[in-house]
Amino acid sequence: MNVEKPKIALFLCECSTNISNFIDLQAVADWAESTEDFCFIEVCNLLCSPDGKKFFTEKLKEHKPDGIIVAACSPKLHEKTFQDVAEEVGINMSRVQMANIRENVSWVTKDKAKATEKAKAMIKAALRRVILAEDLEKVTMEVISDILIIGGGIAGIEAALTASKAGRKVYLVEKDVSLGGSVIKTEEVAPNMECSPCLLAPRLSEVRDDANITVLANSEITDVLGFYGNFLVKVRKKARYVEETCIGCEACFDVCPVTLKSEFHLGLGNRKAIYALFPGSVPAAAVIDKQHCKHFIDNSCDACVSACPFGSINFEEKDEELEINVGALVVATGSKDGDVSNFAELGYEKIKNVYTLPEFERIASSNGPSGGKIQLRNGEQPLSIAVIHCAGSLRDDGIPYCSGTCCVDAIKVGELVRKQIPEAKVFNVHNDLVFVGPKENAFYRKQVKEGTQFIKCTDLKTIQIKEKGNKIMIDGKGFNSIEANMVVLATGLEPASGTNELADMLNIDLGKDGFFKADHDLLNETGSALEGIYIAGCSAGPCNVATSVTRARSAVGDIISKLVPGREIELEIMTSIIDEDKCGGCKLCISVCPYKAIIFDEEKNISIVTEAICRGCGTCVASCPSGAAKAKHFTDEQIYAEIGGLLYG
Repeated sequence: MNVEKPKIALFLCECSTNISNFIDLQAVADWAESTEDFCFIEVCNLLCSPDGKKFFTEKLKEHKPDGIIVAACSPKLHEKTFQDVAEEVGINMSRVQMANIRENVSWVTKDKAKATEKAKAMIKAALRRVILAEDLEKVTMEVISDILIIGGGIAGIEAALTASKAGRKVYLVEKDVSLGGSVIKTEEVAPNMECSPCLLAPRLSEVRDDANITVLANSEITDVLGFYGNFLVKVRKKARYVEETCIGCEACFDVCPVTLKSEFHLGLGNRKAIYALFPGSVPAAAVIDKQHCKHFIDNSCDACVSACPFGSINFEEKDEELEINVGALVVATGSKDGDVSNFAELGYEKIKNVYTLPEFERIASSNGPSGGKIQLRNGEQPLSIAVIHCAGSLRDDGIPYCSGTCCVDAIKVGELVRKQIPEAKVFNVHNDLVFVGPKENAFYRKQVKEGTQFIKCTDLKTIQIKEKGNKIMIDGKGFNSIEANMVVLATGLEPASGTNELADMLNIDLGKDGFFKADHDLLNETGSALEGIYIAGCSAGPCNVATSVTRARSAVGDIISKLVPGREIELEIMTSIIDEDKCGGCKLCISVCPYKAIIFDEEKNISIVTEAICRGCGTCVASCPSGAAKAKHFTDEQIYAEIGGLLYG
């Protein structure tokens, strides 16, 4: 039986002089003509240009080929361009095969004769593959325009409000018991020294009263499935044991017999086993620390039940497992303060009046453990304070980078101290000083003018902090010893706890410093490598409040411009499929799939690809021991044929 030979078209692009100056395209065309493998051969300059695409379209309409080879640039640049044109004239996009004779040949092969032969080999490889092409069917679905935000700090709050104002349904997931993040733990934001609670309180009220925003505090993400426009997010909402009828009146706090160190006050103040982070928190309802509550330990106490005027205590409440469908996610998990406890020479946790900068911020805050009064552990006011810059930073055994935000926060200490103790001396021990803009520089000059002494240490690793009677001595290279009542260590910022685990769950990348990696540092700072997942605030790297807000708004702006209600998106069509007759049920594909797109049919004892979730990465195909898994458009036969064409013609 005679099998009709497929009609293959060959387009050779001159790419101005990028290809034509280094490859003899006429020789390639003559060779292709002699093989009789092609129904027609055309040489064209700039095939991707408007005139080039018009020429491409006309030739396809005229000859109606079964397969198309475009010998030009990288498929990454223009494969979709030519696929779209082919689709417009009724030829399936899978029938377009590019031979990269620019990046792979003309740009790297200096000898023109060798480059010409290499171009022929690339075209042979494309020819062998395109003959085996199978049509791919496009599938579309309507996007979900709802948004889920991970993290309830200033970036998460701003993202939620921005999305809500655009009419989007928002789920705001926060692992702590209330929203607020790190900003609520400070009194004033440098360099303008704006009141932190005044900035945040109105936004918290807006979130609380916004019908479009669902706050899921005391909750954590447990799994993320799906893709841009159609994510399924699994959330564990932990029981508070206090129902939403609670208005935060705090009547239960006084009667609770259990006193614990407060995480909100960084261990400098106390809380009860039933508590709220701060007055006016959102959600307003208190929460019971089950691990330390006497009711749960030995059933010996129900004091909070009797004290609650609203009957809000519910010891029987259970954790909830929620499944939420959204179109996009914003990661706004923030950062954490650097740990200096391993640096014995800095005296932290050994000398009683050595604090980190965040701890000093808590002491100086009106909602802090001392009601905003700056004092030593014995209750006296410090008359001399030394601030050590880059504590634990710019060193391989600590934070190896500059966080860029610490210097302006460190010099804020002098501003706060002088408001309460005008006669106090403030020393800032530093090497380099980093101020990112004119406002920050003006703030620095103001501190110098008002009396803060800036002392340069040429090697901050040489800093030694020791007790000397009732004083603290600070020594280091390049300056004379300093004597102070209090020392404040300005630590840098590092990725938030759980960042690695969340990155694995979301299948997005981390940068070399451990923060979530932007899709492009200049052009797409709030996007990730996976479409539909965005990064905002300090989760993308250390930044100040203004930048956190800007990143949040940028991320949401991109989302709402793309996830338009009613709009349809194309699903991935180059997915994997599994041959039921070959599958042995080993489940290896399930264990390696980064998108969780494969499920197991217990009845048939086979794995099944959920094609709506599959992104076509091919990991399952590479790992399948029986050869049951197949990647559409990248089958073993197609790949082997392409390699064979390259090697043997």
